[in-house]
Amino acid sequence: MAVLEGGGGGQNSATTEPSAAELEQVNARRLLGGLQIMLPQIDQYLPGRSQAVRQKMTEVGITDSSRAAMTQVNRAMQQGTSESLLAAAPSAPQVMQSRIYQQAALRALDEGNADRARQIANDYLGQGARESVLQAVEFRLTSEKLGSSNMDEVRHTLAGLRSDDERIDLLVQLSGNARQNNPKLAVELLNEARQFTNRRATNYRQLEQQLMVAEAFRELEPARSFEILEPGIVQLNELLTAAATLTGFEVNVFQDGELPLEGRNGLSNMVTRYGHALGLLATSDFEQSQTLANRFQLSESRVVARLSIVRSMLGKEPGFRSRGSRLGQNTVIRRGQ
Repeated sequence: MAVLEGGGGGQNSATTEPSAAELEQVNARRLLGGLQIMLPQIDQYLPGRSQAVRQKMTEVGITDSSRAAMTQVNRAMQQGTSESLLAAAPSAPQVMQSRIYQQAALRALDEGNADRARQIANDYLGQGARESVLQAVEFRLTSEKLGSSNMDEVRHTLAGLRSDDERIDLLVQLSGNARQNNPKLAVELLNEARQFTNRRATNYRQLEQQLMVAEAFRELEPARSFEILEPGIVQLNELLTAAATLTGFEVNVFQDGELPLEGRNGLSNMVTRYGHALGLLATSDFEQSQTLANRFQLSESRVVARLSIVRSMLGKEPGFRSRGSRLGQNTVIRRGQ
């Protein structure tokens, strides 16, 4: 909101677009916020710059206490046990607590404690997150019971599930269980899953399922991952074109004519996810990852994918994460005029 000087010394309030300087300030704050968890590495490898980074963080309102709290939460999310996540959740920002509790339940499941996962879900999560965790528990137990070894038994179980969503989730779970000891069977299970996803998506959930199968193929047959991702990228191009046309009428995907790089909406988030997937695949086939990144028609989408590839080749986590991009919640890339 800018205050404009009017005639006779009066003042009128008018909404104006953020200036380049304002956008730069917002982006700088978000970038500095993303450096919070990297301060120990900065202290170790760039000690001469660490004080300047801390000073700049203080100038934009990022305090030591908030840094310490977020560092603890991020460390627990990445490395902690289910119990350490439970301990960290109450001190986390309110908006993050549900996510941390959900992560704690899933971590308990990974630790082999399905009963504890159920207990955490029932004690701490709202209905949607609770149902998601409980379904994950049931799928894990079902997949362990089936053992993935008898395709006839697997198909019989699939027929008894309520939806294709559940069938895809179970097949991917079974494939993951079989991947190490029986990669041939793991591929066969993913081929079954692909039969359910090999269609033009009609919603984000179906795009997510295609992406999930592509990511599952990555360590088994990377070429299949590229085959699945390519039509998704083509469809994302169509959706982005349609969204640009409708912005201001039915939808508001674009901000000031630009596509935000963080997942503030389903379309931006899906572009980010596809870029992240290409980054992970770059270590297997750099040229093909580059080729698919260039299939994105919108410059912002290509930037996301290319940066993910670069980070992956440098041994870093590839790309930006939805709702937590290091470029930040209000970051946009300006197109060349």
